[in-house]
Amino acid sequence: EADRELERRLWAEAVEEVEAEPAERRELFDLFKLLNSNAGTKSKEQQVAEQEAHALQEHHDQKKETEKAKPDPDSLLGKLMKNNVDKGAGKVNPNQNRPEQFDEDTEAKKVAMAELLKKGGNGNGEDLKQQFEELQAKAKKRAENAKKVFEEKLAEEKKKLAEKEKAAKERLEHELKSKKLKEQISIMKGQQEEARVQEDNIQKGISLYCWALMMPFGYEAGLLLEQKRQGVGIFECDEWAVYSNQSMMADGSPFPFPVHEVTGPNGGAYQVTGPNGEPISLFVPLGGRWHTALNRDVFNQVWLKVVEVDQYRKHDWIVKVDPDSVFFPKRLKQVIGRRAPLKDVKMQGPEPDKLDCSYCKKEGFTTQSCASHVHWLQSQGHTCRDALESVARDAPEDCGCKCNDFACDLPANQAVYINNCQWGLHGPIEVFSRRCIATYIAGLPICSNLLYHAWGEDIFVDQCMIELGLTRVNEFDVMSEIACGDQPAPCGQTDTTFHPFKNVEKWFACWNFASKYGHGPEDRLASIVVEQAEIMEKMKKEEEAAKKKD
Repeated sequence: EADRELERRLWAEAVEEVEAEPAERRELFDLFKLLNSNAGTKSKEQQVAEQEAHALQEHHDQKKETEKAKPDPDSLLGKLMKNNVDKGAGKVNPNQNRPEQFDEDTEAKKVAMAELLKKGGNGNGEDLKQQFEELQAKAKKRAENAKKVFEEKLAEEKKKLAEKEKAAKERLEHELKSKKLKEQISIMKGQQEEARVQEDNIQKGISLYCWALMMPFGYEAGLLLEQKRQGVGIFECDEWAVYSNQSMMADGSPFPFPVHEVTGPNGGAYQVTGPNGEPISLFVPLGGRWHTALNRDVFNQVWLKVVEVDQYRKHDWIVKVDPDSVFFPKRLKQVIGRRAPLKDVKMQGPEPDKLDCSYCKKEGFTTQSCASHVHWLQSQGHTCRDALESVARDAPEDCGCKCNDFACDLPANQAVYINNCQWGLHGPIEVFSRRCIATYIAGLPICSNLLYHAWGEDIFVDQCMIELGLTRVNEFDVMSEIACGDQPAPCGQTDTTFHPFKNVEKWFACWNFASKYGHGPEDRLASIVVEQAEIMEKMKKEEEAAKKKD
């Protein structure tokens, strides 16, 4: 299209130059009398010359008319003038006044005839013919030269036009890319705000009870103390607790924070030491296939203490964390809040400060359990919450049972735990729903057949929960640990926990690096910020490229 427009413009300029020549004198057309004098013996060449002379006269007459009035719109000049007007108005038809080709023979004849008329046209027919042919030959040569110049200029103009169009196209492409990137930024701002609201709902809507078992000697007390001072690790959870087998440090000094002392039971399957309630021993042998700490009995005793303290049931999830695990509670909440079936775990009813959920107190029903009444109400179409509120009414209106949702008949996915390693549950961090822990403690006698295995507590807990039919969910990005084939340091991965870091300096080096350069596996807000930064960098490059084109 641009090529045709260029040819049309150059051709129009050439025609305008021809039209600008002075008008020939009318008397020159006496040439026709000379040509007609030998009409009886006209040769073919003379007849051709006569026809061309007639054509020239018609052209002369038309030119005289255009000098007196507006040009005929169908004439060449009229079309050219109209083209100029339309061009100014942006209405030019791409095919208007476009010559089919540059015919040097035709142009040469026109020029030769015009020059012959200027000279006066003296001589007979043969002389005129010879003069005409000579002039025509010269004109043809000039026409060929003109055509060459025309084609060179045309090629140059086309090249310039092509380069200009290419630059304009590239500039437009850069502008479109920049516009698209800006639109993405605008969209992502909305996504960022939405993600911020979701993040706030997740952090407020999920409650964690985090605890650690601490040795009364060694590095663990100092490590936990520094975590507490900075409010990180388990101390960033909704509620935290530290358990140990003593009420003070091994050197007799008090603990720097509250500690729940774990004492031995008065008999039972999980007695470690202290049959009369004295503190248990945290010393355990090494053994088993992997030569690990055989600490099953110790931790089962601690779990019994967790249930005795009775704070765990007031939270959605219970998290056991080793002191040398660099743990990010907010990241764990993001995983729980965004992944099924974890996100479906919720408290289904009120949580009484003190449970009283054994038997119904209403006369005539005292031999029936509170749970049986709750289940019956659920079978009648009541929700767990409605059933709990109903049986909580004091007798004689109802049973006076102060129960939580443990008494309800709920889907199996409410009792769920996370398997954090491809080779099975590992102990640096263990994550359980509250219903899962309640079921595990109640079902420990069922797992007595597993006691003969030389297992650590993590393998025993995993296998016992499988035995009890609890829901096991694989989430391997919850933890990065050497024993699971990972390389946690320097802690830039998208995990919630990194292990092991056994001194304060290494622990906080990991925590600082993870906080600065990493984020959780389900941190949508951080992902959007990273993506925004990448788009901004692309947009900057596009703008720089567009400036270079200008």
